[in-house]
Amino acid sequence: MKKSTNTIKDLASYFDAELQQKLPINILPNGSLLYKNFLVRQLPNQNWGVYNTSNKDLINQYHLKSCALMAANAYHHRFFSKCSEIKELDNSYWSNYTDFMISKNYIKSSNNEQYPILLTKLEECDYRASLYKNRISKLFKNTFV
Repeated sequence: MKKSTNTIKDLASYFDAELQQKLPINILPNGSLLYKNFLVRQLPNQNWGVYNTSNKDLINQYHLKSCALMAANAYHHRFFSKCSEIKELDNSYWSNYTDFMISKNYIKSSNNEQYPILLTKLEECDYRASLYKNRISKLFKNTFV
């Protein structure tokens, strides 16, 4: 039994080292992320801010933590056009997701005349949100894997 516990600990430390090598991110106790010289932390408005650790300035804010992390990577490598692309994807996903949630709420209390219109809007927003979500996932994989 002792031998298998040691084997599990060895595997865990190996995978942890491999993950740190592939994805050099430090997770802080408050849920913030530290990527190279950029800090990704949650703001009071529930968005995620990207900060430069050397001067503590807020560079930009994002709705999704994954987008903020990709932006930190892009800022580190000075790919500013990539930062704009990430911000655009983040905003597009968030606006469609928000519209989906609002339509979902309104459809419950709609009358028969409004129902088909709201259902169409609900389906369209869900489709677009999933499209942007897939684009963000693909971009995340290409950025860090």
